[in-house]
Amino acid sequence: MLKALFCSICIFLLTLFSINRIYGSDYFEYALKILSEGKFFEASIEFERTIYYENDSSHKAQYKYYKSLCYKGLKRYDKALEELNSIKMEFLPDSLFLPFRYEQILCSYLNNDLNQALHNIDEINLRYKDTLSIVELIPLEILCLNACRQWGNALILWDFYIDNLQIQESLKNDFKNEINKLYDKKNIPGFHSPVKAKKLSSFLPGSGQIYSGAVFEGSISFLINAALLYYTFTEFYNKNYITGYFIGLGIFEKFYKGGRYRANLLAQNRNEEEIKKFNAEISSLIIKILNANHSTSSFLLH
Repeated sequence: MLKALFCSICIFLLTLFSINRIYGSDYFEYALKILSEGKFFEASIEFERTIYYENDSSHKAQYKYYKSLCYKGLKRYDKALEELNSIKMEFLPDSLFLPFRYEQILCSYLNNDLNQALHNIDEINLRYKDTLSIVELIPLEILCLNACRQWGNALILWDFYIDNLQIQESLKNDFKNEINKLYDKKNIPGFHSPVKAKKLSSFLPGSGQIYSGAVFEGSISFLINAALLYYTFTEFYNKNYITGYFIGLGIFEKFYKGGRYRANLLAQNRNEEEIKKFNAEISSLIIKILNANHSTSSFLLH
């Protein structure tokens, strides 16, 4: 009796897992289809369904990877990282580890989590230190180093990257000259210290915004603060202490503190914008180099 019951339970579980696997496979094919159509939100739901029905850890990891692509398509880089970080990558084979880790690094870069991106790059470099399989990762590492303003390290990587490309020497020299021009001191993005911007606005309201490039906003901030101070002193002079304190001084304090915070934020935003603009030029150059390398490789194969 017990033996028959045990067999029935085993058959039931085996059937259940088989059905789940069939459902998971069907959902995965459908999820891939709508992902290819650019329906990222709908695809993310379908990939979540495949994860639910899947029992194999390796397949689950692949489904989470595709789900992260959906979030990246939606520009929800934080959610994409959540999916990728939930994958135990140390147990993945090399065929999956490199593309999964690359996607994790890319999403960390897009999410402005540069320290994590560089940490993951270092992990790959340690794991594959004796091979050139990580050369394809170098352009992304260069973008991360640029964002961290590590210009010298970025140039060192550029030299290594260009030297290992399968292109003519004349092309290599042309690209190196173009890279050196981009990294010339006059072309490298300037740095506007958020701390300095805040201190300037503490000393003279509006000056921190002007330092950060927002001249009109800084001028308006200065005029508003000056007007509030004038009103406060006038009220105190006329012995209207209550209105002078609660209206004049109270509003001035809020504008003064807000201006300091705003100056700090503007400096950070300007630094980020200048880095993005610089990296956009670098990205265009990377695409140009990749196209040249692909063309040369195709020519050599034929």
